[in-house]
Amino acid sequence: MEAAKYRRLALILDDEASQIGELALRLVRLGVDSLYANDFDESVLLARQEADDVGAVIVPSNRATVWLPPILKRLKLPPVAVVPTGERPDDATVESLRSEGVRWALWTPDDDRALRFVVTAAMSETDFTEARFNLRVPTDLAGSVQRGPLDRPCVIHNLCESGALVALDPVVPVQGRITLRLGVGDASLSLRARVAWSTESSEVYPPEPSPGMGVRFDDVDAESRSALSRILAAELQRFRL
Repeated sequence: MEAAKYRRLALILDDEASQIGELALRLVRLGVDSLYANDFDESVLLARQEADDVGAVIVPSNRATVWLPPILKRLKLPPVAVVPTGERPDDATVESLRSEGVRWALWTPDDDRALRFVVTAAMSETDFTEARFNLRVPTDLAGSVQRGPLDRPCVIHNLCESGALVALDPVVPVQGRITLRLGVGDASLSLRARVAWSTESSEVYPPEPSPGMGVRFDDVDAESRSALSRILAAELQRFRL
C-alpha cells in the first residue's frame, strides 16, 4: 500500500554550518517531494519556479529567528509553514518563534515517522484543500491487544482520532475484531477496533520496521473520545512550540 504523494513540496533551507540536506532525501523516500537550497536567493528562485506548491520550509533551529522575517516577506509563506529543526534552542528563542506564529518543530533526535508527520502537519496548515486534518501522531505507547481470551502486549506507533498503527507479532488477520487498550498519565481507555490492513496482507510504504497492523476504531463513545483527545494532545507536545 503506497503512500500518496502530496501535491505540495517541502523546501529545505540549509547553510554550510548546519548541514540538514539529508532531510531532502529522507522526505523523498517517505513520499514527500522536496526542494533543497543552501542559499537564500536560490531558495527564493526555487519557490517562485514552483509557484504555490511549496507548503513547508524546514530551517536549522539556530537560524530560524534570523531567517523567519525574509521567509515571510520573500517566499510569501505564513509562519505556520516554517519548521525549525535540530537541537532545541533556549526558551527565549522558542518563545520568540512561537510569538511570531511558528507552530511546529522537529528537535533532534528525530526519526522518519516524526519527520514525515511534522512536515505534513505544517503543509496541512497552509493548504486546507488537502484532507489531512486527521493527522496520525507518531507515538511509542505501550498497550495491549485483546482478542477472545488472549491479551497480548503491543506498541502503538501512531495514533489519531479514528485509528492506530499497532506493532504486534503475529498480527491479527484483516477484518479481525480486537480491543485496544492504551494509556498516558491519567488518561486510559479501551477501544473496540477492526483490523484494516497488516504488514502481512499489504505492501506498506514507507515500510514498517516490525510486524504490525492498521486498526480503525468502532463506535467511540464521548468519554473515550475525550480520553483519546487528551492522549493525542500529550503526544503532540514534543512537535509543538
